[in-house]
This record gives sequence, C-alpha cells and structure tokens, in this order.
Amino acid sequence: MKGNRRTPVAELSESGAGDEVIMSIAGHVSRAMLSRYSHVRMEAKRRALDEIAARQRAADEKRKTEAERREQAAVLSQSALVQ
Repeated sequence: MKGNRRTPVAELSESGAGDEVIMSIAGHVSRAMLSRYSHVRMEAKRRALDEIAARQRAADEKRKTEAERREQAAVLSQSALVQ
C-alpha cells in the first residue's frame, strides 16, 4: 500500500479487522506505526458509542410509552368497573 495509507488503514480498522491483519496488509512493522496511521479509531469508537446510546434512548422511550399505555388501560378498566 503506497501513497495515502490513512484512509485504507482507517477503513480496515473500522471494519473490525484485527491489528495483526492491518499491520500485515499495510506493511507496518510495529504497533507504534499502526497507531500513527489508525488514529481515527477514537472517532470510530465515539460513533459506535453514540449509536449504542441512541439505541438505548429509543428502547427507554419505547418502554416508557408502553408503560403509559398500560397505565391508561388500567385507568380505563377501573373506570368501566366503577360505572
């Protein structure tokens, strides 16, 4: 791999390829060299964590909505029994 190595190395890293595989493909002889060209890992980690947080918020909202629906159904059921 010659020329701009950062993009291919970043793409390999973000695809989940292991360090040894990336080092072999890119011709890196040390982890320090790999580190230099794969600095975008932190950005990829942030995106992954943001995605997990967004999914968690969506799941929390769904649970909240379902709980509210159950509560409303219980109130309606109680109202029907009283009448």
